Amino acid sequence: MRDEAKLVEKVLDGDESAFEALLHPYRKGILNMAYQICLNPEDARDISQEAVVKAYQYLNKFKKTKRFKNWIYTITVNAAYDFLHKKSSQQNLIKEKEHIDIDKKHSPEKLYQNKEIRDKIKSCLQSLTPKERIVYVLRDVREFSIKETSQFLKISSQSVRTHLSRARKKIRFQYEKLNHKKGDAYEL
Repeated sequence: MRDEAKLVEKVLDGDESAFEALLHPYRKGILNMAYQICLNPEDARDISQEAVVKAYQYLNKFKKTKRFKNWIYTITVNAAYDFLHKKSSQQNLIKEKEHIDIDKKHSPEKLYQNKEIRDKIKSCLQSLTPKERIVYVLRDVREFSIKETSQFLKISSQSVRTHLSRARKKIRFQYEKLNHKKGDAYEL
């Protein structure tokens, strides 16, 4: 953390090469997080680039008492959310979703461990609103705490829980729907 503070100071003093050193440990994480949110490699690269540009642009606002990792991931999440919001607005994707009560012992986070099932869940993520998808990725995929997630998104912990609950229900519903369509033998 002290090294990061020194790198931030160097960048603010005009040493642009220090910015690459500051960002290097997080580049892969930024791209992975963007991809997990938007589910499209090209969009993820655009979101990652936008996050890096914003981080450089607003580095003077970084509080050195905070963790740089959390700050850069917050910027990434916000860039992804903005991107998804614009994209969904442009495409006018307004869908009504049904909710189904499925046995709670089969949570999406446990299903995510199996690659075949993970691929299905990836397609289920398409049914989520941008906010639900971001909350789900932060909590159940990236395993950030409720508190960290609420800080990243600047929403209350209760709002995080609400979005997470909705996301999990939608994923369960879509997952079951996929299994019925394809005649899979998996049970939820």
